Parts: sequence; structure tokens; C-alpha cells
Amino acid sequence: MYSNFSNGFAKKGLVIITLLIMLQPSMAAELPAQKSATVSLNKSRFSALPSNCIALRHGRTCYANVTLSWYTPIKQDYCLYIKSSKLKLVQLPAIKCWKNSNGNQVIYNFESNEKIEFQLLSSTDKRVIAEAVVEVSWVHKATPRKRRWRIF
Repeated sequence: MYSNFSNGFAKKGLVIITLLIMLQPSMAAELPAQKSATVSLNKSRFSALPSNCIALRHGRTCYANVTLSWYTPIKQDYCLYIKSSKLKLVQLPAIKCWKNSNGNQVIYNFESNEKIEFQLLSSTDKRVIAEAVVEVSWVHKATPRKRRWRIF
């Protein structure tokens, strides 16, 4: 049994196995990536992770720490805002601003019972560079009936 290894069979088998492994497609490409809400405009990247916040019952406030990450190819001043859906004329105050930067991240304490849209704006001309959304979903639907407790 040991004489087969001395004849070079082990080396040939090892070479064949190595070639077969190299020819197989990468398994890492098939692994599911964590879902993120990313919108890309002009090679800029902006993502919100997690992109979905889950509350227990419909209509309840959902709480999460959302990591907002962004990158642009051009260094300049940028600010991060929440897009105002109710009043389009009123702009909420900036979450965070950066001077002479082309990428950064911030952790946002998400508290909402509806989706929130985030925008990355150029500070010089208030142009929208990129957007990301955090959706809100629920485990259980709202129950219309009231629960009455009885002792007996």
C-alpha cells in the first residue's frame, strides 16, 4: 500500500484534485449577501443597513441602529438628510455634515412606524447625490377587536 505513494501516484492525484478545485466556480459568489438599500447615481454609493426594520404589531414604532455608509468619487462638502415626504417645501435639519470628504458612515437611531428615505446632498449646490430607504414591516397585523380580560 505504501509502495503506491513512492511511485508518484500521490503527487498526480494531488495535482488533479488541485486542478479540479481551480476549475470549479467560486462558492463565495453563491453565498447570499446581506440585503441593503442602495441607490447609485454617477458612481456614488449610499447604503442603509439594515434596510428593513421589523416591529411586532402593525402601526407600532420600530427601533433599530441603521448604519448609513456613502462614497463619492469627488471630494467636497456633503450633508445627510431625511427626505421630507409630507411637506416637500420644508427640509429637516441635517443628520450629519462632512467637509472635504468623499466617503464616511454614521449610525442613525431609527425610530419610526413608516419608511424613511435618506438623502446625501452636496452642500454647495444642494444637489441630491444619492438616496437610501429603510422600510418598516410588521410580524402581526393589527387586530380590530379589543381584548377584554375576565377573571371568571
